[in-house]
Amino acid sequence: MRNLFSTLLVLSVFLLVGCGSQEPMTEAEQAAEYNMTIEQYRSEKRAAARMNMNWEDHIKMLQMQEKTK
Repeated sequence: MRNLFSTLLVLSVFLLVGCGSQEPMTEAEQAAEYNMTIEQYRSEKRAAARMNMNWEDHIKMLQMQEKTK
């Protein structure tokens, strides 16, 4: 039983360390992911905030608009 607890403890520590080491993406990285300039990214982010939408929903809306054009 003690062996199982020790193994679970070690695995938990490794998982937490692995997840905690990832840094959030910068604005430039996020803009590049969506094929936008930083200025376009910031503008769309402000537009999403004005519409009380989160960023993901706003991007989905923009992608749907592009498909209908």
